[in-house]
Amino acid sequence: MNAKGLGLLAVVTVAALAATTAVMKQNPSNIASDRRGQVVFPAIETKGAEISSIDFKDGDKSITVERKDGGFVAAGSNYPVKLDVVRDLVITAGSLRFEEAKTSDPTRYADLGLGASAAPGGLDTGKQISIKGAGGALIATFTVGSRDMSVGGPQGGSYLRIGEDAQTWLVRGEVKLPGMKSDWFDNNLAKIEHDKVAKVEISGGDKDALSVASPEAGKELELASIPEGRTANPGSISRMSGIVESLDFQDVRKAGAAPAANARKYVAETRDGLVITMTPVGNAADNWVKIEVASKAEGSAELAKALAAKIDGREFQLPGYQTDMFGWTMNDVSSDQKS
Repeated sequence: MNAKGLGLLAVVTVAALAATTAVMKQNPSNIASDRRGQVVFPAIETKGAEISSIDFKDGDKSITVERKDGGFVAAGSNYPVKLDVVRDLVITAGSLRFEEAKTSDPTRYADLGLGASAAPGGLDTGKQISIKGAGGALIATFTVGSRDMSVGGPQGGSYLRIGEDAQTWLVRGEVKLPGMKSDWFDNNLAKIEHDKVAKVEISGGDKDALSVASPEAGKELELASIPEGRTANPGSISRMSGIVESLDFQDVRKAGAAPAANARKYVAETRDGLVITMTPVGNAADNWVKIEVASKAEGSAELAKALAAKIDGREFQLPGYQTDMFGWTMNDVSSDQKS
């Protein structure tokens, strides 16, 4: 994100929050005892342009977003995050208004979706957000729980805890948050047309070497070295090329230790000479891979350069249904011929 983008974020944020404030002031039903109708996080409106980082935790998943080099990136990997995700989070958090006080009993937090469990996908687990400004000063820190549609308005309400305060609140509005970790990013690394995939090989790791290739454009990939009495499984062959036809990731991190010397490798080659190599790193069950790219011909040089800029110095977590093929043997891509 460039300076113009950051300026736009600040302007849009202030404008949206000001508009929401005006609407709330015109609605007498929001003027009541206690704190009803008051802005929950006024500092977001006054200091929104100073935001330097956002910490987000959802169960066992977490991300820290930092302003860096004129944009917003994921801490550690320095991979760019979407501006609209940051903008939506900030604007909707700044638009929250108090509705009514709820329990301050920690044993009842889970009833409001504000539990502290780290279990993945737990419905009673709160989503924790900290928005920080210059020098790491807190602008807002809170935990978001379940929705409550009994509150009037198109967005309904949400349950909330502010910082470490035991008090919980029903607030008017909803903080717009990514549904999955990958939603923070433009998580597609490359798209390659099916007919452009010329060859795929999976080898190493003391298992069968698998190779599929297309003899010419317009021809489907064919499995090489099929044992006598067996026939290729078209669905499995299609999956071998599908992983690079839309190369999407679920998470990204800074590259760590090099893959094991005998690690199994996946190598795909296109008709114009682009070579993509993926090698599992760490615990294979966690689905993290190192991706390397090379170009054998001028026709793929530009794409190879663009892809290298995204992957160099990083590791990527892929969906498990894709990385499981790295462990395939001949039995996974072929079956006994019917007599």
